[in-house]
Amino acid sequence: MGTDDADLAKGNSAPSPEGEAPALSRRSFVALSAMAATLIDQAHADVPPSFPNAQGNCSTVPATPTAERPAPQENWLDFSPAEVTLAFRNHGMQAEFLREPITPLGTHYLLIHFDVPQLSADNYSIAIGGRVRNPRRISLTELKSRPVVSQTVTMECAGTGRYPMKPRAVYVPWASEAIGTYRWTGTPLRPLLEQAGLLDDAVEVLFTGWDTGIDLGVEHAFERSLPVAEALRDEVMLAWDANGQPLLPQHGYPLRLIVPSWYGMASVKWLRAISVLNEPFQGVEQAQVYRYQQQKDEPGEPVRHKRVNSSMMPPGIPDLLTRHRFLAPGRHVLQGTAWSGMGRITKVEVSTDDGGSWREAELVPVSSDPYAWIHWRAVWENATPGEHILVCRASDDAGNVQPLMPNDAWNRQGMGGNVVERIPVRVQEGIGAAGVRVPSQARVAVDGAKAPSVPKIDNPLAP
Repeated sequence: MGTDDADLAKGNSAPSPEGEAPALSRRSFVALSAMAATLIDQAHADVPPSFPNAQGNCSTVPATPTAERPAPQENWLDFSPAEVTLAFRNHGMQAEFLREPITPLGTHYLLIHFDVPQLSADNYSIAIGGRVRNPRRISLTELKSRPVVSQTVTMECAGTGRYPMKPRAVYVPWASEAIGTYRWTGTPLRPLLEQAGLLDDAVEVLFTGWDTGIDLGVEHAFERSLPVAEALRDEVMLAWDANGQPLLPQHGYPLRLIVPSWYGMASVKWLRAISVLNEPFQGVEQAQVYRYQQQKDEPGEPVRHKRVNSSMMPPGIPDLLTRHRFLAPGRHVLQGTAWSGMGRITKVEVSTDDGGSWREAELVPVSSDPYAWIHWRAVWENATPGEHILVCRASDDAGNVQPLMPNDAWNRQGMGGNVVERIPVRVQEGIGAAGVRVPSQARVAVDGAKAPSVPKIDNPLAP
């Protein structure tokens, strides 16, 4: 019997120099690997085999793909692992950037239905065809040689405000963070369609992206259509830049559609083709989802123009886990944004007592472009110690006003939720002291916390 066999029989490893970990023989390694695999299998016996498909406490999420979207979730605070995974993949805008007229690159919200396609601007072109006299392919280089326009546009996901609705539609659980404003640069769509020569029977214009996947059990490319009259609006454009830089891959590089007055699903990314149709498009992302439905089997109304909405930049400082805000007593300037795809913002009202009383905010335009959000500011003269609920409410010149209760805008797919935003704030003496000195003079802000040890040195050179 050789060394390996003897060691294995004794349960020992091969000899090793003094002070070093024993070296495993080949047979010992195989045996121990088998034992480890058995232990791991036993430990994972009760774990679902595929985490993203796990149901968790959300009673409506299936374990495997189905041909139906899950029913609205009665237990609206129970999120499935699949939804959590989607939320990590599709992030919202960080609310502290509401103070900026233009959203910085990388902080704009994301909604990516399938996978980001790997595309290059080199030799990139799109096809324009269907019910036109002059079908053609047009390169990105040629598009960039055409008249160039830039416009500031606020984009918003159609699923905004889904989370507060009860029962809650099962999908990305957006609250109010699915927004962002970029300065888009590209060329108008209308001249391209006019040069293609729309035939008399043209009804809709279909935009096909390079991204493909499965939704409602159907494999398809992400496609959306616009009525011809909407596609011919002057502000509709093909964009290749955002904020003076090429589109980020996740935002549609190298070319996307921008439809300023509609929710974001209309602004098809990674544009591959434009097809003029002589009948309404009935694709999955047009006829089956992005609908205002009250019942499962009804067709519902299509989701189109952005509803009047507003958001507040959370004041003070946050609690890390809950994002609950802490604020010092005294005078504070509250600020935020408001927007609408249906008209011009005419008024924003602010409440510091959960809608018990309202004051009108000052409106501050950030751009002459009609589809950019508007900033607003309001002074909270005397924030007194205690708990407060801050609320903002916008109105537009089409007569639309934000609803006060989430279910005023309820629909089965959780679309177009524009309920007023409510921000809980705790006003407390001493808040802000930790940011005065370096090293930080940490202090207890919540009862029961352990008081930290504060360094006894000071760094006066710190800004």
